[in-house]
Amino acid sequence: MNKWTYTTLGKISEIITGPFGSQLHQSDYVEQGIPVVMPQDIDNRKVNYASINYVSNEDAIRLERYKTIINDILYARRGDVEKHAFIKEKDNGVLCGTGCLRVRITTSEVEPEFISFFLNREETRKWLVTHAVGTNMPNLNTDILSDVPIAYPLLEEQRKTVQVLNRLDEKIALNSVVNDNLPHQSLMVA
Repeated sequence: MNKWTYTTLGKISEIITGPFGSQLHQSDYVEQGIPVVMPQDIDNRKVNYASINYVSNEDAIRLERYKTIINDILYARRGDVEKHAFIKEKDNGVLCGTGCLRVRITTSEVEPEFISFFLNREETRKWLVTHAVGTNMPNLNTDILSDVPIAYPLLEEQRKTVQVLNRLDEKIALNSVVNDNLPHQSLMVA
């Protein structure tokens, strides 16, 4: 029997807003150090490090409250509000930056990565855009994110689903690499 639980994101997690501008200034950024994830660094459930900013270890200690751990979820707070990054081992310890919200699952009844995949569903993404506030640019806050409807099966079923979806993601990534190389292959054949 497949028993599903229906709840909201706020009932299974702790959600905080990233540091405000008075806590993190442009002048705090350094060439190397601890990455700070801003909305533009969130890309399809991943952190994109291509143009990420860094802060010193001292500033990272000062901003400890915003440090991520494995299985956290970072949301863009404004603009492209339906996108998020799921924090994996390689991202552990990055900081939730200004303009982001950090979601940390607080129950052992759910697999955090299952929730990340659930949040990436088209229906959930549309829900976020529909409920965001702001006329010129959509904005999220902790209250809106807390109200996101969530449904999940038993833990074992969640884990199986995560395994299947991760395998699909790996195949998609591999196909993208192959497709990106096709123009180079055709030039070599010609």
